[in-house]
Amino acid sequence: MKRHIIESVREATLETLQELDLNPEDMAASALALTLAGQIDVEESGRTIAELAAKLLAVLESLGASPMARASLRKGGAPIVINQSSPLAELQKRG
Repeated sequence: MKRHIIESVREATLETLQELDLNPEDMAASALALTLAGQIDVEESGRTIAELAAKLLAVLESLGASPMARASLRKGGAPIVINQSSPLAELQKRG
């Protein structure tokens, strides 16, 4: 199957999210992923891009949308959470 070229992180993230079977309780994380992806697309600082990318990856991991998380789910395990506080966890601490 031939895929089209994706030109932005936000577009790639949106396509990824559309392929997931998300529950209503996943919508905030989904929106956060899109926001982070959009910020990556317009950011010019390499350091900030790296920080945003790590946060985006954490959100995608929590949704089961990364290769590592999918591999874990195929083996019957829970989604892998990378060794950092996720943006979702940070928001939950504030609330």
